[in-house]
Amino acid sequence: MTRRIFGWIALLGCALTLSACGFQLRGASEYAFHRLYISGGGLMAVDISRYIRYGSKGTVVVTEPKDADARLEIVNVTNTRTAVSLDSNGQAREYEMRSAYTFQLVTPDGRPIIPLTTIRLVRNLPYSDNETTARDTEAALLNRDMQKDAVDQIIRRMEAVKSLPDVKPEE
Repeated sequence: MTRRIFGWIALLGCALTLSACGFQLRGASEYAFHRLYISGGGLMAVDISRYIRYGSKGTVVVTEPKDADARLEIVNVTNTRTAVSLDSNGQAREYEMRSAYTFQLVTPDGRPIIPLTTIRLVRNLPYSDNETTARDTEAALLNRDMQKDAVDQIIRRMEAVKSLPDVKPEE
């Protein structure tokens, strides 16, 4: 009986501590636009589309650029791997994996909302001749992790946009 009471008191104490420190779940994202068209990016575009579909309030991804309030253009994605340390035989012991993601967010008529931006990410990959299959799998996982990190950064940058540029009247 006493144990149960202490358990409830501990649970209440944790709840009070979390609410007092300002902890709050992130909730759904709000964007300055309601319809987004994504061009380029392959799997990255699929991840961004999924994130917007399930994690936003009222924003949808459209399939035609003419239906969009904004266009996310994933201009370039590059992945490289460079040896950073060698053993006494001159074989690589560690690689540095680099990824660069270049994108921009523009209005339907091409005015920049987020100008051309490049996100650069770096991860280290230890290498062993004895475990080539594990190394290849880990390299694929690191590439996927870097892509997810870039998607998160792009989403946060789109969330930071508070308003779209004013439409210029035609003369």
